[in-house]
Amino acid sequence: MRMGKHPMAYRLLCASSLALLWLTAPAVLADPSPGFGLYAGPVASSYKAVYGTSHGIAFAGDAQFVYDANWTLSPYIAFTSEQSTSSVHVVELTGGLQARYWLGSWFLGGQYLAHSTLLTRSGSTISGDVGPSLGLVTGWEGANHWSLVLEANFLEGNGFAWTTGPNRSDVRLLIGYHWY
Repeated sequence: MRMGKHPMAYRLLCASSLALLWLTAPAVLADPSPGFGLYAGPVASSYKAVYGTSHGIAFAGDAQFVYDANWTLSPYIAFTSEQSTSSVHVVELTGGLQARYWLGSWFLGGQYLAHSTLLTRSGSTISGDVGPSLGLVTGWEGANHWSLVLEANFLEGNGFAWTTGPNRSDVRLLIGYHWY
């Protein structure tokens, strides 16, 4: 994604960076623990060949399993509802696995997801596809269990194969809470 062509994604990235800095000022180092979390926040996506760009809301949940003091594995599921610039309603369901490397209260990692995307206009289905998706994730979790997560998903393929053509990509900024 080129930020000059995606001002919404750029604004989302800037806002999330500022929010992470603000939230971590009084941070206490968190020790990742097993548990589950629920998240919600804005999503912005791009699929130039099909609907252009879109924005909407995302809801997600995960279960966190501790591998060691620095690594966690999190099965993950998410739902987005978006409206595109070309009047297409985009609904996406994703599920997969995140691997997070913890640096104190901060984490970074990757994710492998399977996605199912449905596109409709005026109540009529335009298209739907399923396939794999890769992504990057970073975030912060405080000792109070609140967290802020920034995800960037890309290379959303079709039919469980990646294509060399245009792919859908999205950015999500999620605020969540973990129960241990």
